[in-house]
Amino acid sequence: MASSAKVLAAGFNLHRQLGPSTEGILNHFTEICSLAKEDQGAGRVIQCALWSATIIDTGMHLIHYGISGTNPDRILFDHLLGSDGKPRRGTFFGDVSGVKGFLDHVAGELYILHNNGKNDARFEKHHVSTYDFLAGIEGKVTHIAIAGNGMTCVITSERQPVIHVFADIGSLLEGSDPIESYQTDGSTKTLVASSTNFNTLAQERLHVETFGDARYPSLLGRIPSVQAPASVPTVISALDGIPIAKISAQNWLVTALSCEKDLYVWGHVLHRAFHVDHSCFDELLNRVNEDGRSEDVHLIDIGESSDIEDVAVGDDHLVVLTTRGEVWGYGSNDFGQLGLGPGVKSTEATWVPIYKPSQGNRVVEIAAGPLNTFLVVGDG
Repeated sequence: MASSAKVLAAGFNLHRQLGPSTEGILNHFTEICSLAKEDQGAGRVIQCALWSATIIDTGMHLIHYGISGTNPDRILFDHLLGSDGKPRRGTFFGDVSGVKGFLDHVAGELYILHNNGKNDARFEKHHVSTYDFLAGIEGKVTHIAIAGNGMTCVITSERQPVIHVFADIGSLLEGSDPIESYQTDGSTKTLVASSTNFNTLAQERLHVETFGDARYPSLLGRIPSVQAPASVPTVISALDGIPIAKISAQNWLVTALSCEKDLYVWGHVLHRAFHVDHSCFDELLNRVNEDGRSEDVHLIDIGESSDIEDVAVGDDHLVVLTTRGEVWGYGSNDFGQLGLGPGVKSTEATWVPIYKPSQGNRVVEIAAGPLNTFLVVGDG
């Protein structure tokens, strides 16, 4: 990362998930955190961006904004620092109510957030009783994700990695048996969740598998069949043979960024099932191929002849970082999430520039919550 950096954010801030500002909406990108040279680590700065909470990893500290947080200027969760004084490698997880816990990637152990008051929020190790499901596995937990409907998925590293699906996070923590369990062919690089489904990215073969609710096949990126039902992790045939570098998901949209820096999307057209008048993703998801048939997975062109370096997905907005260092946005700006100002409600199904590099400044990371966008800007 650059020698100095800062975190900019725009969008919904009613829960103070964007830091010190008392404004309910940040209509323009505003600095919410600065990163001193000695504070910068090698991992992602934006560790977690939920509906009502954000966690920022400065490399030396973990800062929590939003629900379950405290004074926005106070640094929380230093009890999650490792023996080297730096934040442990892991994954924060939660839902619309805020952060629920932390998965330590090294130990494979879960830590649960206990909020004992405004100024007393701590992660405590989840103790597994003798009869809990987790006590019976031979390996450790390597991944966890919570879907919008509450379904919870964990992957464990036993003799062969196994995917387990639970009714909700409570069932997992109470020691209940999973609803479904599936062995996988190899290790998993990434697990992400959408509203009703889950997506995995294989570590070695770099292919994408999806599984979940059969009622929303478009959110799977494939058509379920007797041989490959919705509930069973199955490779997306449209992406077969395309090495994928990153997958992201939020609500009703899933994205895959290829190693060749091409962007693919799939998802559910919201208003068809829920009688919503319009979704800004309609134009992305309603495209048809040359034969006039609707495609399961769509290749996205932002129109600037630019390769895409990174992607971030919100509830109704999409943000990409190009190899030229430009940040482009698509979709809703109803809550200022694209930083376009209060007079712009949406991009009207077109890509628009929302941040361009200047002398001495470049974007090194992008992230998105449901209704906000984060840019990590450094020297360069």
